[in-house]
Amino acid sequence: MSGSSTDYNRFRASRWRLVALLLFVNTSVLGLAWMSLDSSYRQYQDRAAVSSRNTNRLVSQSIAGDIDQIDLALRAVSDEVTRLHASKAIAGPELTVFLARLQNRLKMADGLRVTDAAGIVIASGDKAGLGTNLSDRAYFTVHRDDANSGMVISPPTLGRISNKWVLIFARRLSLPDGGFAGIVFAPVTIAWFEQKFNNLEVGPQGTVVMRGDASRNFDLLARYPHAGYVGQTTVSRTFTERITANPKGGTYEASAGADNIRRTFSYQPIADYPLITLVGMATEDYLGEWRKESVKVIVLAGAFIIVTTLGGFGMLRSWRTLERQTDELARSNADLEQFAYVASHDLQTPLRNIASYAQLLARRYQGRLDKDADEFIGYIVGGAKHMSSMIPDLLDYARVSRSPPELVPVDLNAVMTSVLTNLGPDLQASGATVKMDALPVVLAEARQVESLFQNLLENALIYRQPDAAPQIEITATQEPKGLWRVSVHDNGIGIEPAYFEKIFVIFQRLEPARFPGGTGIGLALCRRIVHRFGGTIWVESEPKKGTTINFTLRPSTGGSAAG
Repeated sequence: MSGSSTDYNRFRASRWRLVALLLFVNTSVLGLAWMSLDSSYRQYQDRAAVSSRNTNRLVSQSIAGDIDQIDLALRAVSDEVTRLHASKAIAGPELTVFLARLQNRLKMADGLRVTDAAGIVIASGDKAGLGTNLSDRAYFTVHRDDANSGMVISPPTLGRISNKWVLIFARRLSLPDGGFAGIVFAPVTIAWFEQKFNNLEVGPQGTVVMRGDASRNFDLLARYPHAGYVGQTTVSRTFTERITANPKGGTYEASAGADNIRRTFSYQPIADYPLITLVGMATEDYLGEWRKESVKVIVLAGAFIIVTTLGGFGMLRSWRTLERQTDELARSNADLEQFAYVASHDLQTPLRNIASYAQLLARRYQGRLDKDADEFIGYIVGGAKHMSSMIPDLLDYARVSRSPPELVPVDLNAVMTSVLTNLGPDLQASGATVKMDALPVVLAEARQVESLFQNLLENALIYRQPDAAPQIEITATQEPKGLWRVSVHDNGIGIEPAYFEKIFVIFQRLEPARFPGGTGIGLALCRRIVHRFGGTIWVESEPKKGTTINFTLRPSTGGSAAG
C-alpha cells in the first residue's frame, strides 16, 4: 500500500511538472506572438506617420511653388502698372498684352486681371470680366485700406467672372506717388488644388486637406476626397490642440470630422503663407496588411499550442503507461531476487543432506558395488559439492540489489589489505605476486567492494598459465571527468574478443572442464556491484597475453590516492 501511494504521488508530481511546462511554453508562445503583433502594429503606425509626413511635405512644397509663381507675376504686374501710370498709358493695349503673356505662364491661374481704384476690372489677360465691379470684395477693401497689406489670399469665393469656386491671390497697385491705384489679382480654382491632391498616394480612404491657418480660423480651402463645404471652419479638438501647441507641423491620430474615419494625420504650414496642409492615412488602409499578418501569426500560435497540448497529453498517457510498466518490472525483479534469495537459502539444508549421504555411500560401498555404481556416486558427490559452492555465490548476487546503495567513502587500500589476507593461502600456494599502486578513496560500500576485488583476484588465480606463476597488477588512474579507473591486470590465459560480453553473464564460464571449481557468477556479480555504484566495467584481453579488467568508481569528496 505504501509503495502504491509513493508511485501515485510520484506520478502526480510528474504530471504537474508536465502541465507547468506546457503552460510555460504556451504562455511564452502567446507572449512572443503578442510582442510580435504589437511590434508589427507599431511599425505599421510609424510607416503611416512617415508616409503622411513625406506626402505632406511634397504637396506643401508643390503648392508653395505655385503660389510663389503667382506672387512673382503679381509683383511684375504691380511694377508694370506703376510704370504705365507714370507714362499715362495705363488703359492701353500694352497692359493687356503684358497680362496675357504672364497668364500663359501661370497654368494654375484662371485669369490675371487689374482693377482701378474704384474696383472696376480695367484689364484682363484673357479679356474676360472687363467692367466687373469688385469693390465689395474683402481682398479689394483690405488693399484699399492698408498700404502694407502685401499679398492677400481670399477665403474660397464663388467667382463673379468664372462662376467657379476660387481662391483669389491679390496685390495692391500703387501710383507713382504711393497712392492707391487698384489691385492685381489671379483667381485659382479650388478644383486645381483638388486635382493636385488626386495624384497623391494616400490609400483608398486617405485624405488631403488645405486650410487656412489660425489667423483665418482654419477655413477649409480644398479637400480630397471632396466632403463638406469650402470655407467651413469645423475642425477636431485634437487638431486645434496640436496645431496650437506646435504650429510648425506635427503628426497625430484622430477621427476626421467630415467622415468620422480614423486616420494618422500630418500637418505643416505652406511656406510663410497663411495656409496649412494636412495628409491623413486611414487606419483601415494601412492596418489591412497588418491584420493579414496577425491572422497568420495567431493561426500559427494556435496550431502550436494545440499540437503541444495534444502532445503533452499524449506524453502524459505514455508516461503513465511507462511508469506502470516500470513499477511492474521493478516488482517482478524484486520478486525474482527474493525468490533467488529464498530458494538459495532454503536449498542449502537438503543439498547438504544429499552431499552427506552421497559421501556416506561412497565411503561405505566404494569397491563393493560395480565400477559404474562407483562412478555414478562420484557424479552425485561432485554435483552436490558444485551446487553447494554455487549457492553462497548466488546469495551474494541476489543480495547486491535488494536495497538502495548506501555510499560512503571507502579506502581501496584498506579493502585490498583485507582481500590479500583472505586469499593469502591461495596466493602462496600458486606462487602469485601482487603489485599494487596507491589506490584512491571512492564512494562505495566496503563489503561489496571487497567482494569485487576478491572475485577479480580469484579469477586471476583460476585462469592462470599452466607453466607460469600468476602476476597480478592493480593500478588506478583518474579520468578527465573525475572518475577513478581501476585496472586489475594478470598474465593468465586471456580471452577471445568474442567472449568479452559473455563472461559477464551469470553462470557463463570459459573452459569449465579445463578450469573446474568456478560457478560462473563471479564476473556477473562484479558487474552488478560496479553498476550499483554508478560505474562501468569492461575487459581488455588477448589470448595467451593476459587479461585486464577495468572499472570506474566515483571519487569521494576530498578523497585522493594514498601515499
